[in-house]
Amino acid sequence: MKFTETFANVLLILAIVGTTAGIFLYENALENDRECITIHFRTYENGNPTPNVVHIPNNEKSCFRLTSDDTTHMFNLPDFGIYSEPIHPGKWTYVDFTPEEAGEFSFVCTVVCSPLHSKVRGKIIVDN
Repeated sequence: MKFTETFANVLLILAIVGTTAGIFLYENALENDRECITIHFRTYENGNPTPNVVHIPNNEKSCFRLTSDDTTHMFNLPDFGIYSEPIHPGKWTYVDFTPEEAGEFSFVCTVVCSPLHSKVRGKIIVDN
């Protein structure tokens, strides 16, 4: 009876650990397959968003993968009415949209992230 209980407990632990590991591996594979432009947000004092100039094609779906290297930020592209969820350090936030006009458009951080918060900005250039 002792062997059967031990064997059942080992199987249960393997099932729990295996399921959890499988979920994380699957989510990571999906994230890596997604073709997005990665932007690392930083406070102005720590180097600003990188890259802070991004080119995307007009009338084609674009995806931004946003993360923070220091504190919580938010991505705002006001000319397109786009506001992201909070961008937390070490986490990914995604923004998908399709630009419908060419030109240069500013993006800014909308969370007071540092004394020079108003300078945390970048540019999206929508090419024809």
